[in-house]
Amino acid sequence: MRSKCVLVLAAIMAITLGTARPALADNNADGSVGTVQTGNVSVTPSLGADQGGTTAAVSAPTSVAGSGDNTASNSVGAVQVGGGNTSSSSTGSVQVSSVSTSPSASAGAAGSTASAGVPVTVGSGGNNTASGSVGAVQLGGNNSATRSFLAVQSGAVTLGSAAGAATPAGAVTASNPVAVGSGGSNSTSDSVGAAQIGGGNTASGSTGTVQSGPVSATPSITFGGMPAPGPATVGALQAAGGTATTAPSAPASGTAQPASGKRVTTAVPSPQSPRNTFGASGAPLVGQLPFTGLVLLLFAALGLALMGTGLGIRAHSNT
Repeated sequence: MRSKCVLVLAAIMAITLGTARPALADNNADGSVGTVQTGNVSVTPSLGADQGGTTAAVSAPTSVAGSGDNTASNSVGAVQVGGGNTSSSSTGSVQVSSVSTSPSASAGAAGSTASAGVPVTVGSGGNNTASGSVGAVQLGGNNSATRSFLAVQSGAVTLGSAAGAATPAGAVTASNPVAVGSGGSNSTSDSVGAAQIGGGNTASGSTGTVQSGPVSATPSITFGGMPAPGPATVGALQAAGGTATTAPSAPASGTAQPASGKRVTTAVPSPQSPRNTFGASGAPLVGQLPFTGLVLLLFAALGLALMGTGLGIRAHSNT
């Protein structure tokens, strides 16, 4: 009788529901209707599996943390999460302290591993204050809305997406950290439809205002610990010294005569915008995807890792 491999599947699901912490944030509602208040919140869902030599894991720890008390006075429908939130004579205000989450996933099979993560942080603390406002949404702290209608305010946002793979061919990593704003406070007064993100924004007596802090991004790709080549460009390829080189355009001749019985079309390129043939410089195109500059070996390595994972799972399921 043919023996079968024992299938081992270990799945761990741990979800810790966050609870309000009165020692850090007291909730006070005075003369208010439909108020929802909670202190700092922390939740850590995770899932893991192991089948033979194939492993996988996913997690998404998330927390909302602020300092100070949550206070709602003479307000209707106020929602306050974290700490340091104040709503006064307002309707439909939603206030959330600094938010941090770090979802990640990883897998391994056949001697190869791959992982990815997207940590996100919104705000760095401070108080959210809504006074005499309607429909104020404040996130991350350091936001103030006074006598405003439909104000949406958010603190600085940082997004640090990253992925990596380790295969017999080598290790590959890629990252693209993005930041919106560098801190500061958002303030709106006597305004309608104001949207502010990143901090350092002020709107007074305005309508339909959209404001954002500076945006920065620093993408990077490495293979075997070395930076990947720069992006290719149409009509030019980056040389080793960082200088783009192009093939010289062939001079056009205006005296060509068509042969008997044949039609000849002669194109004369404009001297202000010369035409260049992609790859005409003679530099090799191998190693980068055309028109994208993305490293071909990166996708080949990731493809091998995924293929190895699939073959490993298939082999165990057929035994």
